[in-house]
Amino acid sequence: MKSALTLFFLLSSSLFGFSSGQQSDPRLEAVKKYILEKDYPEVFGTNDYKTRIEGVLDVDLDNDGSREIVIQYFPHYRQSAPIVIYKIGADLKVTRVAEGLAPGPLQKLSGDYLDSHTLGMAVDMDVPSGKATLETVLQTMTRNGLNGLVIYDSFYHIDSRKGSPSIIDMRGVKLLTKDHDCASFEFSRVKQIAVGHLREDASNNYLAAWVGDEIYVYLIRGISDEGMLDKKLWVIKVPQGFNGFETGHGLTYKTETATAVLTLKWRLCRSRGKSLSSI
Repeated sequence: MKSALTLFFLLSSSLFGFSSGQQSDPRLEAVKKYILEKDYPEVFGTNDYKTRIEGVLDVDLDNDGSREIVIQYFPHYRQSAPIVIYKIGADLKVTRVAEGLAPGPLQKLSGDYLDSHTLGMAVDMDVPSGKATLETVLQTMTRNGLNGLVIYDSFYHIDSRKGSPSIIDMRGVKLLTKDHDCASFEFSRVKQIAVGHLREDASNNYLAAWVGDEIYVYLIRGISDEGMLDKKLWVIKVPQGFNGFETGHGLTYKTETATAVLTLKWRLCRSRGKSLSSI
């Protein structure tokens, strides 16, 4: 764990512009302490692994005037969210938002991830009548002492990872088979995340996640008391020559010859706008 948190320190320092010789950011320190002491990711039984952090953003994600910490993980388990949000109170009290994000289409198994099913600590359950309600799902979790939930259109995955509830909304994502289980697929690998204004909307922050040859763009309109995201999603093809977002410059991205600000008006391919809390 110490090695993982050292990585968190170094990555955060690089992203926010302070070196090891400067005073560290108290908000990042608070998140580091929370992860290490209260809510270490992806712990099943006594098994834990070095946390792999690939990006850290300190931003007003839901446009309410207060900043959140957004972390891009490279998960160990294929039922874990690669994007996790932490709320920081005025007293530096940290709370992990229950709903994480797993942008991108489902992928065939690569062998890069572990499976909580093989530990005997997970189950896939059909959704009665083809519809799930947040109330019934959470009741099932609470009743069985389970903390991990991935909800699909026709079934949900539930596991007994430790820590506070971890929920991923994958409704509307196409399954690879007709089977009502997650035995044959994993989530997409996220290359990079960024938060900032769109070219056509300077009044709101949007979360962009680069996945394959697409960018998943979320407008987070609020976070409920239960930790559910009120969100809208657009999916666009990466702009021609796209070479990643410029660190610390919102949704400004690089090409081989120039920089530009992301827009939804260019090659829009599909959109989705339903929150788990509104089922």
